[in-house]
Amino acid sequence: MSEPAIPSALSAVDRLVVSLVAGINMRALYGSEHPALASHVDRILEGVSAACQERQRDSLTFLVVGQDLVVETQPLRTGSLYHQQFIRALTRRSVERLTVARGLDAEECVRFLTPMALGGVPVSTRYITVGRVELQPSAIEEGPGPGTGAGGGAGPGGDSAIESLTAQGVDGARDAFTEFRTDRRGGLVRLEQVVWSLMDALQRATREILPLAPLKTHDDYTFVHSVNVSLLTLAQARSFGIEGARLHAIGLAAFLHDIGKLKIPLEVLNKPGKLEGDEWRIMMGHAQEGATHLCGIEGSHPLAILVAYEHHMRHDGQPNYPVPRIGRRPTLASQMTSISDVYDAICTTRPYAKARSREFAVSVLTGRVGTFHSPALVANFVRMVGVAPTGPPDEPAR
Repeated sequence: MSEPAIPSALSAVDRLVVSLVAGINMRALYGSEHPALASHVDRILEGVSAACQERQRDSLTFLVVGQDLVVETQPLRTGSLYHQQFIRALTRRSVERLTVARGLDAEECVRFLTPMALGGVPVSTRYITVGRVELQPSAIEEGPGPGTGAGGGAGPGGDSAIESLTAQGVDGARDAFTEFRTDRRGGLVRLEQVVWSLMDALQRATREILPLAPLKTHDDYTFVHSVNVSLLTLAQARSFGIEGARLHAIGLAAFLHDIGKLKIPLEVLNKPGKLEGDEWRIMMGHAQEGATHLCGIEGSHPLAILVAYEHHMRHDGQPNYPVPRIGRRPTLASQMTSISDVYDAICTTRPYAKARSREFAVSVLTGRVGTFHSPALVANFVRMVGVAPTGPPDEPAR
């Protein structure tokens, strides 16, 4: 798998940031000795030398201050995606200060990339120093700052936010979900409020990824699955710096991705084992049925309609289902939802299959890189959940 070339117009420091982000993504996908990772490590080593030469220094220190990235006391522009990814990658591992120096070798670089990609605490070595920015006590007492959230520091109230959501909002959210059969507009308005609650809970959570465990025992699998897919997709979108109304639109679209299954007979939806003939044809129709259903609701967000239609389409544009008249790749929101969909479906006990391990779910995703799923998005997701793949990627998805 090749990464797009780094634009030469960028400064050497910017190119180093791009290389570090790409290296973290690749380590999430590949083993420490894989050739694909080695090429990115070489790019990082070249980037360190070039950036040090550009700044006429033997080392460079990056600081994460709130939502800003500072190098040698000079703030970098952080509107670009790779800057935001770098900030979030450092924040997830509680790294507020990173110094890289000339002399860095491949082995030391991989030792840094591994915990950054797969979880753990990066440690300082000869040519890499990690640490925290010292703050005044008053600043700490003011509460969590912009760097907290899914993978941020362990602030008080994270778990209580989730408990509050699950205790107070589950019944109402489930009722809103099923209201689509009767009061479609009213149900949509209530689900919009649920997604805002999910966003708030995710922002205040202390754990890196939050499938809502108390919901797993609920008897309505489609609803439970929809909540978890929304939460996982919100976490993905936040890791790319998406916020506010755009983040809400993505979370709502992910919540409604399987809304078409409300019209599938339960004997087909919950059938144990493999679906055959007309049963599979009915199941495949849920994507188009969901999009059609949402088109008939006043105020439906166009993105929700797209995600409902596209969430089983392949990243490489090859046919799966549904098959559009003109071949194309699904939208970014649909691709993120697809990854969340597969992961949660495998990790959750379904009416037709037992739950498998998180490691197995990650194996399925990595086994579909480049075909069903985007390599970059899977790498980001694997890093986000902090789980290494294991086992054969042979799990089917509905």
